[in-house]
Amino acid sequence: MKRSFFVYLITLCCFANNALNAQQYIYNYNIQAIQNGRILKFPFAGGLNNPQFSSSDINLDGKNDVYIFDRAGGKSLALINEGSTGEINYFYWHQYEARFPSMQNWTILIDYNCDGIEDIITGFDTGVKTYLASVDGANITYTEDESKLEFTEAGFFFDITVGSIDIPGFADVNMDGDIDLLTFYIVGGVVDYYENRQIEDGLPCGTWALEHINSCWGNFYESGINYAVDLNVECKGITNASAAIADGMHAGSTFMIFDEDADNDMDIVLGDLAFDNLNKLTNGGDNTFSNIIAQDTTFPEYDSPYSEPIFPAAFLLDVNNDNKKDMLVSPNNVNQSETSKNVAYYKNVSGDDTYVFDFQIDSLFVNDMIDLGEGAFPSYFDYNYDGRYDLIIGNYGYFEDGSNKGKIALFENTGTNTAPEFSLITRDFAGISAFAFNNIITTFGDMDGDGDADMLLGEEDGFIHYFKNIGPPDGPASFILFGANYQGIDVGQNSAPQLIDITNDGLNDLILGEKNGNLNYYHNTGTAAAPIFTIESEFWGNVDVRTLGSLTGHAVPNLFQTTDGNYELYVGCEAGTIYLYEPTVDFSGAFVKVTDKFNNIDEGNFAGIAVKDINADNFPDIVTGNQRGGITFYRDEAAVTINAYAADNNNIKSYPNPVSDNLFISTTGNQLINAADIFTIDGILVNRLLFAPADKQILDLVNYPTALYFIRVIDINNNVIGTVKCCKF
Repeated sequence: MKRSFFVYLITLCCFANNALNAQQYIYNYNIQAIQNGRILKFPFAGGLNNPQFSSSDINLDGKNDVYIFDRAGGKSLALINEGSTGEINYFYWHQYEARFPSMQNWTILIDYNCDGIEDIITGFDTGVKTYLASVDGANITYTEDESKLEFTEAGFFFDITVGSIDIPGFADVNMDGDIDLLTFYIVGGVVDYYENRQIEDGLPCGTWALEHINSCWGNFYESGINYAVDLNVECKGITNASAAIADGMHAGSTFMIFDEDADNDMDIVLGDLAFDNLNKLTNGGDNTFSNIIAQDTTFPEYDSPYSEPIFPAAFLLDVNNDNKKDMLVSPNNVNQSETSKNVAYYKNVSGDDTYVFDFQIDSLFVNDMIDLGEGAFPSYFDYNYDGRYDLIIGNYGYFEDGSNKGKIALFENTGTNTAPEFSLITRDFAGISAFAFNNIITTFGDMDGDGDADMLLGEEDGFIHYFKNIGPPDGPASFILFGANYQGIDVGQNSAPQLIDITNDGLNDLILGEKNGNLNYYHNTGTAAAPIFTIESEFWGNVDVRTLGSLTGHAVPNLFQTTDGNYELYVGCEAGTIYLYEPTVDFSGAFVKVTDKFNNIDEGNFAGIAVKDINADNFPDIVTGNQRGGITFYRDEAAVTINAYAADNNNIKSYPNPVSDNLFISTTGNQLINAADIFTIDGILVNRLLFAPADKQILDLVNYPTALYFIRVIDINNNVIGTVKCCKF
């Protein structure tokens, strides 16, 4: 598969040689997943719930890529465009996520300073802030520009206010070359128009000079009670706030701004909090004085009207590389909306500058990911006794018939002991949906002394439930509910169990996370055939995964024993990061908190975690889950060795290392260097450099991103001379 040269490969900052020896986990591109007989293109991108879409040339190769901001957890994702004209072909690059700042509510990428690079406009609370994009070598960096976007009215400055559940419209509304703003008045159903006076006042491009022009752009009113808007109305609720409230609070809306009919004025598509369809409003005015004269409340009525619960948001971008902007539609309401068929793709099939949308698919991009609805909590279990770890993934639920229905997905390891791959067998393993659980987290261990593993299930109400394995001795496992509200254990809400023998007495003990962010420890004082879990600590190890100011933490534990016999305690949390603790030798007292951001992993919100060596390389592999219903695999970078690329590097000398610009390489023998292949640590070939044959060469790495690389040196006969491990900073 072809890859762009300018890819942001690994966010490893290598300031010293000893940094090469530090433990680093990197996204694992090497594991395949199969669903309904089809190999998924980016299975471990983490799923999508409430995605918002923008175009941006993220990797600076001259082609617009797709930037995704998911309101669920405030997560950024990057899909790199590898398609040709008329083709949809994207590849997920995990490393690009670190470029983007932490954001919330909504995010729009748009070039507002005329440098050809898309900048960021985003929400915070009910305000708006901006970030300027700039190119640093092969990287795009973002620097906060306006910490609080303002407007002027009657000579006074005020903060721009956008409802936290809204998505405003930033576009060149009056078609004068700068970016204006349309957004609903926060306590009424009329649209405020903020004109950017940058062009009119002769200000430098990138200057925000927003002026409040009027409070009834388009002369329409959205009540929030009826989906159709009222046309030909005067302003309501602006000069008198109490009157606005009497008319009805603004419920929540989204904007898509475009000149649908190419008549030199802007039309809009609205999504509304209370409804499941789109409303297209036709502007019969001009680019100076807008006037909405018609509406399509089931847009696009002429094709296949969008209708998915609830609160849709529409976005314009060229998806298929034909230089015509298409429409993507997704739900904007967190926790109460479709989470699987949630990216509707409407292809623009117009033959001119107008827009005509033709429905194509209801799950674009998400159908190439493992996506289990709302929430994902992975665990490992060899369900068919073939010696390979399978994936068991509980979720909060799939949004069905207006509510979330919790299930467990089974992905069988259909690969080998050293090269795992995961194939979906069922989304409702053990028929768990019949029990109406939510927030399902599983753990496995022998609970009855019969030699096979049973299942303990934690769920939203804080109980755990015992499911006995009644499968045949040679597998596969089969579970029936054997003990509801098992042993009366109740941690309040969101129980997250792990069975593990902590005391080395041959009996599984129980660690139990909970919503409050702490861990409970139950020692097994029974027998192998009849365990008795006795509470020993309700604040085990002083583990607390609540963020500052938060009352809840949603602790999901995974205690892992390393090959040298030591223990590491990983804990997923509500904030989406992974806590790492070093337990005391006897597991008493307070554990040492190593970090609350292990490996800088940030899954958005509600991280689950499972740790296991799944490919027999003696390095643990990490899989995480998140609120968006997806999972992500990470591998220890130490698991990737030079042997993956060449036999040795004894014949090569290089300096300096780490390197900032030029790397000098030479051979210790008489070989002539003819080429150098540059690989990422994941084994992806970035580039091949060709030279006039010589025993010394200079590699120009100035424009390469900060990363760890392997450089394979080739002689004039195309033989490998050796390999250099190089750290670029």
